[in-house]
Amino acid sequence: MIVSRVVAAVALAGAVLAMAGQPRDLQSLGAALDDAVRSYDAAAATAVLSEARVARASADSPQLAELHARAALAVAELLRIELEGLAAGETEQRRLLGLRIDAAAEDGLQALGGLPETSDRQRTRADLIATMIRSDFRAKKHEQSFKAAVARALELDQGNARAWVSSAKPFLFAEPEQGGDVAEALRRLDRALELDPGLEPARLLRAVAHEKAGDPEAAERDWRAALRANPQCRPAREQLESRP
Repeated sequence: MIVSRVVAAVALAGAVLAMAGQPRDLQSLGAALDDAVRSYDAAAATAVLSEARVARASADSPQLAELHARAALAVAELLRIELEGLAAGETEQRRLLGLRIDAAAEDGLQALGGLPETSDRQRTRADLIATMIRSDFRAKKHEQSFKAAVARALELDQGNARAWVSSAKPFLFAEPEQGGDVAEALRRLDRALELDPGLEPARLLRAVAHEKAGDPEAAERDWRAALRANPQCRPAREQLESRP
């Protein structure tokens, strides 16, 4: 019920935004979303999500639905980064961000519902589910849905670099007794970068994997490569600034 109210509030904000100015077309919204993701701007991604939702209410199309889902994923992932930056004691802020993440993820999953099955639709589904996993309880709740979506994405297209990134996440973040395997995560991230050398999420996660594997020099190479490719890459910049 609380998440539903959050979704409704975001929808209302989108309606106000659309009435306040000239709505952007699909191409402009897509470009704005790409800029928001590249600059790690959750507010800009939220604005695109709101506009996409309003646009679909008046003239829906598969392209708009896909954009809607991508924007929802961007919002959920960018808010997840903000949540991970909060201290453990900031309980109320963490709770509110968690509600916003879940609202965006559920919104994106609904947007995917009417789209044809493709590898990238399944990969997007997996990544939306992944944003909702923030505890052992949630991992148990969502694990099977996540794994099924990733497996289907790779079954449909072994060349989907982003699906390889998604498939690496459980191996990277789970404890060894729960299936964690840093070497396997590295193998999958290497495959993603073979397919798409410029894929920023693969580069960032591989840096994390190298750190966990006890190879800080390799991690630093990946952080620096990510920052060279995207000077607005906040995770890479923060990691490099925190190093001695």
